[in-house]
Amino acid sequence: MWTSGAAIAQNASQAAGQAQPTSNSQAAPAGVTSLSSGDRLLVQALNQLERRRSVTARLNYEVRLLNERLSGRGGYWQQGSGEELCVRLDLQMIGQDSTLRQVSDGRALWIDRQLPMGRTVTQINLRELRADPVLAADGFDQIAPGQASWSATQPDLLACCGGLPRLLASLSENFSFMPRQAMRLVSPGSPSQASPPYFAVVGHWKPERLAVLKGQQSNVGDHDSQAQNLQPHRLPQEVLLLFGQADLFPYRVEYRQRETPAAAGPNLPGPNYQLSPNPMVVLEFSDVAFDVPIAVGQFDYEPGNIDWVDQTAAVLERLHRERQAKIATRRLEVPAVAPAR
Repeated sequence: MWTSGAAIAQNASQAAGQAQPTSNSQAAPAGVTSLSSGDRLLVQALNQLERRRSVTARLNYEVRLLNERLSGRGGYWQQGSGEELCVRLDLQMIGQDSTLRQVSDGRALWIDRQLPMGRTVTQINLRELRADPVLAADGFDQIAPGQASWSATQPDLLACCGGLPRLLASLSENFSFMPRQAMRLVSPGSPSQASPPYFAVVGHWKPERLAVLKGQQSNVGDHDSQAQNLQPHRLPQEVLLLFGQADLFPYRVEYRQRETPAAAGPNLPGPNYQLSPNPMVVLEFSDVAFDVPIAVGQFDYEPGNIDWVDQTAAVLERLHRERQAKIATRRLEVPAVAPAR
């Protein structure tokens, strides 16, 4: 795993040049051209991820809680798209009897957590979410331009399906991303050996999403600095993602405290992105393979002899609240038009 002590993230002008998406990259979907290059990159990456017939990868992760550092490893599998999207994520914490398993067969998402204090299993019925009349209301794609047009599944429902699509959809919903930079990771001890080229983006909380997270009412026109001051000490203030330039796959996701200031002016370049010396959470994917056969039954799951909890109703309630908030926000953003005389 690349760490701040073993690697330096270099700007494109120092490492790889101002690279452009390869021929394998998808063009920006209709309706997203008004977004920043960082936001567009996230949309493109999710769009391409959903188009893959299958994805398999190894996963290393690290979590830092106060003075404690926890790490683990596992595997990730994904197959299909849209309502047929299947995902599986298995994680094992090193040195502890703790595991996490997420399995979705497109019909239900199961989350199985094994911690030292016991095991819990929850389920979300995805078919029930898709059939909900409020979430399936006609014309809602006009509430969030650039969202409904690029995903085979509604973005708010996609965030419930699990796996990497859920992660990227959640990041797109909650963070605004600064312009992308072409980057490489270079080991200080071996500067001649660099990683493959990446596109790096850094995202900061959308003020209204941060207010929702904290259970507070969002005021239209809140400045980003004000939103940052509301955050609890343990809440990450920004996220850095590294996407492969050749495949737009998210090879590294890094949650951290705020380390990347915005550009000093609209026409001035932003700061060079760097890996954090003290990230809160790091997810790093390796041995990634696309469009390979996945064993039959990989997305099957049986909870066994345990009283599992159905969280479908709670998720529906939350999605309804978020839908109402989006509609209210959109109405406030629509400029008033004087009547014609």
